[in-house]
Amino acid sequence: MPRIAKKSGAYHHGDLRRVLLETAVRVVEHEGLSALSLQALSKRAGVSSGAPYHHFDSREQLLTAIAEQGFELLAAEMKRGAALAGGGADAASELRGLGAGYLRFALAHRGHFRVMFRPELQDHLADPREVPGEDSFEMLRACVERCQAQGLARAGDPMPLVLVAWAGVHGASTLWIDGSLGSKRLVPSEDTLVEMVTTTLVALITGKR
Repeated sequence: MPRIAKKSGAYHHGDLRRVLLETAVRVVEHEGLSALSLQALSKRAGVSSGAPYHHFDSREQLLTAIAEQGFELLAAEMKRGAALAGGGADAASELRGLGAGYLRFALAHRGHFRVMFRPELQDHLADPREVPGEDSFEMLRACVERCQAQGLARAGDPMPLVLVAWAGVHGASTLWIDGSLGSKRLVPSEDTLVEMVTTTLVALITGKR
């Protein structure tokens, strides 16, 4: 992977943090988590070996920053997917849009996705009481509840349906990114993956196709 050249011999404080995060995400996406260290990151970014420590005390803190950034991007992409699906007037369509947003995010931000759900990062959150991905999870839960309120999903505790929906989009994303789906005869393209998974998701939760 080519190094990122410094501009005018130095980065401004905020620029360096951004460049370090962008570089770290690319390393994780293309080479995996094992290739990422603060020392290696400084070389990739073309800065001194101590420069990353001005922004991240440890590798875990760097990964936490990547995860937090990823969850913000995920929530934004799910909101976009829901808006494109009609903005919530039809809960089943909104559910499809949220699922598509989740998948589109994972496929476009593979470095973030590989980091975000690592359980050891929980201890490094700014507020340990925070639930990683709570915004996106709440969007999904609220949509399932709207499906129930509109008579599209069975009544009762929404959590089993929420977990099935989350597991479906997360599992499909992981299988595709890790190459575990095998031959593209099964799923020929990312667009096909999104269509297959979201159609099945809506059918599972609401019975609609």
